Amino acid sequence: MIGTCAEQFVDMIPYPCCPQHKAGVEQSAHGKATHQCPRCRKYVEFDYDNRTAKLVKPLRGASNRFCNNYSR
Repeated sequence: MIGTCAEQFVDMIPYPCCPQHKAGVEQSAHGKATHQCPRCRKYVEFDYDNRTAKLVKPLRGASNRFCNNYSR
């Protein structure tokens, strides 16, 4: 049996910086996620519950907080 991902998408949220690019929202998507715009590389926070998007600044050094080998 062959299935497609297009059947699971509920809505499309446009990027606020580049409205011609859009992110797909699946049926089971909840909460928030941050992605880079594919065109201008700005960071955008998507709220899947409210179906909104806003520009945010990247959090510098966030990966160091979750790294197991990092110690101060």
